Amino acid sequence: MRRRFALLLFFLFSAFAAIGALSEAHAETPEEIFHRGNTAYERGDYVAAADAYRTVLQYGIADPRVEYNMGNAAFKLSRLGEAILHYQRAYRMAPTDPDVAANLQLARSRCFDEVPAPETSAAIRLFSAFQDRLGPDRQAWIALGLVWFLAAVVAWRSSNPGGWNAASGWTVAALLVVLCLVGASWYATFARLEGAPLAVVIDASVDVLAGPGENNAALFTVHEGLTVEVRSERENWVQVSLPNGLNGWVPRQAVGLV
Repeated sequence: MRRRFALLLFFLFSAFAAIGALSEAHAETPEEIFHRGNTAYERGDYVAAADAYRTVLQYGIADPRVEYNMGNAAFKLSRLGEAILHYQRAYRMAPTDPDVAANLQLARSRCFDEVPAPETSAAIRLFSAFQDRLGPDRQAWIALGLVWFLAAVVAWRSSNPGGWNAASGWTVAALLVVLCLVGASWYATFARLEGAPLAVVIDASVDVLAGPGENNAALFTVHEGLTVEVRSERENWVQVSLPNGLNGWVPRQAVGLV
């Protein structure tokens, strides 16, 4: 009797081990899950597509394609806050992608809240848009190219007897000025796109409180899709700031961090 029971346990253990090994062998990779999400999106099953993209993101993969597609699926499901959150993440990783920028702008146009930023001149807005289109990576490569070109000019002039003259000096000075300007532009673009921690309101509406706690007074109300700057965090509360300078505290679950 004991021998039969031992054999039964052995066969049961072997069967479960085989099932586990078979499951692992057929486990999907993040790339396969991503393609499954794309297939679901193409046939109009946005719930399945969003679930697939969300699964890929749970692997800790930072890819603008996944964030962008997740934003598209959320937008189709009328989850405006979630859509803007993922578009914002995609834009931070790929600021030069015109599709990401266009869909982010479209989603923002559906927001209930319109909080104007401080007034800036048209020239500054155009230049900032140009910086964003270039992105910090391209500007860094331009700066690196200028450094090498400047080093080559200095080495060439220094290797020739009497090579330094007024024209050479002015050329080097001009290159240094351009390099400083490109470096400053890179820093400004990096700070604007990646420096400030941002969050997006994902609840339909949430009261912004005077302090981190339900017993604090409500200052104003924000709605789904609004992008705010994160000032600080305390336990389950986040201090947020609006473009017009208003700030307060909201529950952590009411916003998604970009």
